[in-house]
Amino acid sequence: MNQQLDDFYSHLNEAVITTNDFEEGSQFRKREKVNQFAYCGLNPMYRHYLSFDLDEQGSAFKFEDVNLPAPTIITINKQNSHCHYLYHLKTPVAYHENSRSKPQEYFDAIQDAMTSCLNADQAFTHTLTKNPLHDRWQVITNKASYDLGDFLEYIDLPKHSPYKPLIKDMNCRGRNDQLFHTLRLWGYRAVHSFINEQTWRQEAQNKALEINNSFTSPLPYKEVRDTANTTSKWIWKNRHRLGGREKVLSFTNETAHERMSKGAEYTNAIRTKKTIQVIQDTVNEMLASGHTISPMSVQIRSGLNIKTIRKYLPKINLHPIKH
Repeated sequence: MNQQLDDFYSHLNEAVITTNDFEEGSQFRKREKVNQFAYCGLNPMYRHYLSFDLDEQGSAFKFEDVNLPAPTIITINKQNSHCHYLYHLKTPVAYHENSRSKPQEYFDAIQDAMTSCLNADQAFTHTLTKNPLHDRWQVITNKASYDLGDFLEYIDLPKHSPYKPLIKDMNCRGRNDQLFHTLRLWGYRAVHSFINEQTWRQEAQNKALEINNSFTSPLPYKEVRDTANTTSKWIWKNRHRLGGREKVLSFTNETAHERMSKGAEYTNAIRTKKTIQVIQDTVNEMLASGHTISPMSVQIRSGLNIKTIRKYLPKINLHPIKH
């Protein structure tokens, strides 16, 4: 392997999500076996690569046509010439529970702008990529590694207000309503970067204070704190059904309290199913890495409450996945 492929292998987790066929599903497997699978998961905790899916023939050198720098790795489908681009970052961007949101927003903004420039697949999740270590693909590597700021020579990031503009039909009734709606619109997307409720709610408090400071006449601290507590608690409880985009497209004249009350109707079944899946995925990764399974070890890896782990661990398959 050359240096670019060595770097790709080194950035992978000890247990990597892999598959040869998406219809057969994917599984966590030891990193040592990754070259046996055509698709593998990029490191989700430390983003070492900007990644793009180009679903058009002959797209291996599309970056030249749109005046972008050369990707570090180009992985090409030999049958239809579709490809994936990977741009290696000298400094990875952290996406774990204690990481800062500003570098993540910068990373996402650059990736979105380059996706648009390349006319790449907007629905690409940046989770699994064509594995450049597998012989199914033709692979081109370039001795190129970047800082995020390097891409600003080639793209223009959209100029925008630090807060998403409120939808015109929202009919906000004063600063309290504006604080609530602005905070929740931010929170629907931001919550997915957190696996720990305490860290999430502190970040929501910080964001609420930041929004309040943008008002000509800021609200009292207690009102801001109470709005942040109520809003962040509801968003955390409902985070699994919110998805990655804002779901609310139209609004009524309901107060913030009425909207929060309706959130209580969120079903237990959905939450339980999601929680069990998180625990099962964590256990699968630990088994693949040879770690001992215990309530405490699973709690540390998953970030879930220890009581939740003890409640649902008896429902989890604790047998290693057979390859």
